[in-house]
Amino acid sequence: MLLKRFNGNSPMRNWYMVNNGNCFFFPIFAFYAILLTGCSITEHPRLRPGSYASSTVKVHFLDPNSLGMHNYDSFSGESDGIAYTCRGGHIDLAHLRIAADNVYYLYHKFSRHLQSRDTEFTYKLNADPSIFAFHVTYPPDFMTHSTVTQQEMIDELSLELAQYGTWYMVTWHEVLTWFGLKVCYVVPQFQSAFSWEDSYSNLLGTILGAEAIHHPGGDFNVAMTLVIRDELKKLGVQSSDFAYYASERVRGKWFKGNVNTIILLRNLDIGSDDGFVSPSLVPDVCIPARPMSYPVPNLNTATQYGFKVELEIKPHSGATNRCRDIIYPDGNYGPILPAVHLPIIMKTIRQQAIEKGFLVTP
Repeated sequence: MLLKRFNGNSPMRNWYMVNNGNCFFFPIFAFYAILLTGCSITEHPRLRPGSYASSTVKVHFLDPNSLGMHNYDSFSGESDGIAYTCRGGHIDLAHLRIAADNVYYLYHKFSRHLQSRDTEFTYKLNADPSIFAFHVTYPPDFMTHSTVTQQEMIDELSLELAQYGTWYMVTWHEVLTWFGLKVCYVVPQFQSAFSWEDSYSNLLGTILGAEAIHHPGGDFNVAMTLVIRDELKKLGVQSSDFAYYASERVRGKWFKGNVNTIILLRNLDIGSDDGFVSPSLVPDVCIPARPMSYPVPNLNTATQYGFKVELEIKPHSGATNRCRDIIYPDGNYGPILPAVHLPIIMKTIRQQAIEKGFLVTP
């Protein structure tokens, strides 16, 4: 998660940093600096404050009717917090919206690159220093197709790359925070790395962002508002009181504390084994409750059209170097390819999580 909020709905209220379970006041001017600049380069999409899914001080639980309007550009009209669904468990709306907005942003960015016949596209998450690079080889017969056919291929491929790129970017954020990355080099985030709702919420955002892009009407904010509402309904979204109750049921098992919250359950499912991410459902609060798993993005469209695509993470110091040491233990460093190397890194994270006494799933 990017930031932890403990005081109501408004971004103007008090904010705190979480450092391995120890909360301390985060000055409001520093928060504004992060919020407005993203600590880095990209213009959009903006940061949002994430939340624990624990029944602790001032965590905001949402009703189906209090989700608010999605807003790509500002906080106006938008509600973020935690919803509980019978088939998807806890959903962090901020994580969902961040992933969806990145899909929208990258879809348009990658479309321009493909129209210009560029062979490398770079991008990043506002809160992280890592640079991602797509390396693209066009099919030999690409230019022989009609302009209309080329544009159709570009449109489909742009959307696929946007989902694929977003999924690995937000998953990499969880990896880096596990290994000690601080948001904007200030805010420690280990406590929330792979908390039980994160990856599922991120993946749901990549899926709904793509749906909203081609939703009838053409307005992304309106479309996102509708698809979030409809998908949460399919997942069996419950009232805010029920969401609080579901979290309280796992107090002492999945988390402990009240102000100084410690997350005990880490969901490490990123789809490396079967291509799907499954939720962490609170036992026995919805009966019957069949979990809804979602497929992780792939590059099937690129393969179908004859494109060769490779995603690389450009190395930098700190947490990324620790990941490179896992991938290349002999010190003979090569590229970081998330599709290839994340399963290796996740095995180490799983081992470390167990050694630290955390519950892990799967």
